[in-house]
Amino acid sequence: MALDEIETAADALFDGVVALPSSPPERATALTARGFALVAVDATERILGFAHVLEFDARFHLEQLSVHPDAQRRGLGAALLAAAEDGVRARGASVVTLRTFADVPWNAPFYRRHGYVDADLPVAMAGLLDAEERLGLLRAGPRVTLAKQVADHIAPWPAVSVLPLRDGASGLEVFVQYRASTMDFAEGAVVFPGGRLLPGELPLDVPDAHLLAWAATELPTPELLAAAAIREVAEECGVLLTAADLVPWDDWVTPPGGRRRFDVAFFLAATHPDQDWRNTTTEAVRTGWSRPGDLLRDAGAGLVRLLPPTRTLLTELSLFSDVASALTARPRIVPVLHDLGRLRLSARDFDTNQR
Repeated sequence: MALDEIETAADALFDGVVALPSSPPERATALTARGFALVAVDATERILGFAHVLEFDARFHLEQLSVHPDAQRRGLGAALLAAAEDGVRARGASVVTLRTFADVPWNAPFYRRHGYVDADLPVAMAGLLDAEERLGLLRAGPRVTLAKQVADHIAPWPAVSVLPLRDGASGLEVFVQYRASTMDFAEGAVVFPGGRLLPGELPLDVPDAHLLAWAATELPTPELLAAAAIREVAEECGVLLTAADLVPWDDWVTPPGGRRRFDVAFFLAATHPDQDWRNTTTEAVRTGWSRPGDLLRDAGAGLVRLLPPTRTLLTELSLFSDVASALTARPRIVPVLHDLGRLRLSARDFDTNQR
């Protein structure tokens, strides 16, 4: 494959600089991942270089930029980089990230000249570090994460997510969905039922506690949030809730940079034995009741994928022995504006008088 030949030839330049792994992954296999690739060709349509961009949860990462040594010093690397940035902009995102060697002149210094700055690797891309470890890249030399904002950030879209709770034989359980791997956001992840607010959403009357709970956020009116939560649960789980069943719990805002951003209002939901909770959406391959601690254990073992809000909320729920104690906790809701999040683990994080 031409791209493999280019990558192998370009990697030869590292001899004596850093010890690259002897067996890099085949480019054909890498290209099957979600994202896009661009090539630079000459007048005979011979490929001289390429850029490969991966997509993780609507965020974009420049995984590889290679130019054949015979075609270097012609500006092809800069042209491919600019084209990759154009591709990210065209897909509606605003930030490109990459990982590269910190001290190799044609690596980090090259990208810095083109506007890239030191950054943290988004949580959605944490698996890249594991991949670098497996390939031996972390042992080859100091690596750095760089990022560049290539467009204005998009505004987060209001959304809701509902955590249905029940008392199981061994303690509190929560109803979760296992998302299909074909979804273009949170693919294959374990999530709670929910979705975005729709234009024309009809507001519902809500308890006074809802008005106070969302006061510190920039979410739409509580009446709209409750309406969206009830609609989503009915569509995805076949259960009709009321506003009185919903307890405001948290607010997470997707960090900027991706082509999709949400400002998500999370609710706990009281459930009843006569309700038939099931999977009624094509977005999930299956659903079920689980103890929060079991899901966290499975995530730690690599058996399931949890997004940062899901992991945090499950950790909080694992503190409660039963549904009643969770529903009366009434945490103070302050928007979480980054993926690292926070845990509300002490009494001061909850206000039991907020009812």
